[in-house]
Amino acid sequence: MSVGMQGKIVLLYSLLILFAMQVSGVYLVNSLEDFYLRNYSSQQLSQAELMGSFMRRYLAEGEEQKEYISSLITEFGGGTPDTETIVLDRYGRLLGGAEQSYLSLPRERVIQDDILLALAGNTVEAIRVEPETGMRNYFLALPVKDGSAVEGVIFVRGSLEDIYLKLHEIKMMLITGWSIVLGIAIVVSFMLTRTITRPIREVTSRAAAMADGDFSQLIEVRSEDEIGELGGMFNFLTSQLQDTLSAISGEKNKVEAILNYMTDGIIAFNNEKKVIHLNPAAETVLSWVGVSPGEGMSGEMILGNFFDREELEKLLSSREPTTREVHLKEPYEKTLQIHFAPFEEKERQKGMLVVLHDFTRERAYARMQEEFAANVSHELRTPLTTIKNYVETLLNGAQDNVEVRERFLHVVDNETERMVKLIKDLLILSQIDYQEARWLKENIDISVVVEEVIEQVEMESKAKEIDLAVKIPHERITVYLDKDKIRQVLLNLLSNALKFTPYGGKIEIKTFQKDGYVHISVCDNGVGIPIDEKERVFDRFYRVDKTRSRDSGGTGLGLSIAKQIVEAHGGSIFLESKPGEGTEVTFSLPLFISRDDESLATSSYIEVPP
Repeated sequence: MSVGMQGKIVLLYSLLILFAMQVSGVYLVNSLEDFYLRNYSSQQLSQAELMGSFMRRYLAEGEEQKEYISSLITEFGGGTPDTETIVLDRYGRLLGGAEQSYLSLPRERVIQDDILLALAGNTVEAIRVEPETGMRNYFLALPVKDGSAVEGVIFVRGSLEDIYLKLHEIKMMLITGWSIVLGIAIVVSFMLTRTITRPIREVTSRAAAMADGDFSQLIEVRSEDEIGELGGMFNFLTSQLQDTLSAISGEKNKVEAILNYMTDGIIAFNNEKKVIHLNPAAETVLSWVGVSPGEGMSGEMILGNFFDREELEKLLSSREPTTREVHLKEPYEKTLQIHFAPFEEKERQKGMLVVLHDFTRERAYARMQEEFAANVSHELRTPLTTIKNYVETLLNGAQDNVEVRERFLHVVDNETERMVKLIKDLLILSQIDYQEARWLKENIDISVVVEEVIEQVEMESKAKEIDLAVKIPHERITVYLDKDKIRQVLLNLLSNALKFTPYGGKIEIKTFQKDGYVHISVCDNGVGIPIDEKERVFDRFYRVDKTRSRDSGGTGLGLSIAKQIVEAHGGSIFLESKPGEGTEVTFSLPLFISRDDESLATSSYIEVPP
């Protein structure tokens, strides 16, 4: 089980106090022991010296003074139970003191050694422990001198047990005191450390709550010390972190919204070449090649259908931005630009960002621009070449022939008119494309526009014996439109119908209301349009029968202009056709119904004669 901070502090604090008490106690006990032993030794040495000064003149007389010497030993306290005093003459013979059996103890040789040293004039002091009893004794061998001559030896043996007993009592007192002090120190340290660890525990619990997403945690600051500063800083950190995370969350939502609504596919790989993020556009692009992507998938599983393994490994490991173009075959027929952009952190590559850009439309637009430029050049070059040739012929002498001159000038006039019409159509398209066209919209009865256009084409239809059938409602159908522009749309549709309807054919123009729109349709029984070319008839310069269209003066811009004008009015245009049976083109415009016309019905039709 791990020890908490409080336990560690208490343990360390207790060990420091215990160490301090131990050191001081050992020093105190050793000092007391040294004091008692020095005091005891000094006392014994003083008594022995005093005794020796009294015995000096008696030692010279030898055994004749034994009784007197014994009385001096008794008088100086040598007969006490814990002290034993022996007096020997210059020859080492016992003159008084302890019983003679004392010299026969196992330590006799030791004592004899001490006596021999003392007889040699040396003072010997020693503390020895008896091996059998473990008792400690003090030994003193003091030579008694008369000048330089040694007259005898006073040998003292004293028990030190009383001293060590006192020292033992002092040690027990110290140990008891240490235990009490240590217990108090532990209690105090627990109380002290609790004031430190409790705020730390509170910070820890609040931090754990923050880790779970609750950033409303605040700490009550109870003091102004370092712990209080920690609590205040934690509260400040909480506030700053909440603000920062809120800002990060906002930025994250922005980035996610941008990525999710980007038309380009975004795939992010980590440095292990595993997917960590991809947006819906990337999922759509990958579905074209049958891949169901997900986070954690490898780069080979995601992009393996676009590149071989070796090239893909090289692209995902590259530290430089790289772009590749990939063409998808059936059933999608797509062109993709795949951009590889590495992202790094501290000069270490952390992953790769892959952008999947559907380049199909741009490529188609580029191709259409090229075709448009080529078509314009061709359309202008052909009449200019014709005009140049005819003018050169006239200048070379053909103008003198009246018949030839008139025929040539007529051709030049037709070709010039053809170029003027082409340029006008191009200007109209350009103005609509760049939103520079001037729209003069007003509330117009659509029937008026239809009737005006019918009058314009009436002569041409009669020349080809074509039956024009017109169906328009009795009631006014008011539409907010540019009259000239819509008339041009209807005129283009009728002109196409007249060009491709054979002699004796029929063209029907019908106007009706439905779902808030007015619909105008032009239906003929001409040659029709092949099914595979229906989708392109509204492209600029596109002709179904190119030779016939050019011979009839067509520029290939009529339906394109019609579509642009109708869509600019908020409407739509579509075409239905069957080869050999005819074509029907219908365009619709949003209605503008005035209050005066709200009660008019829309179900009846009248026939307008051609």
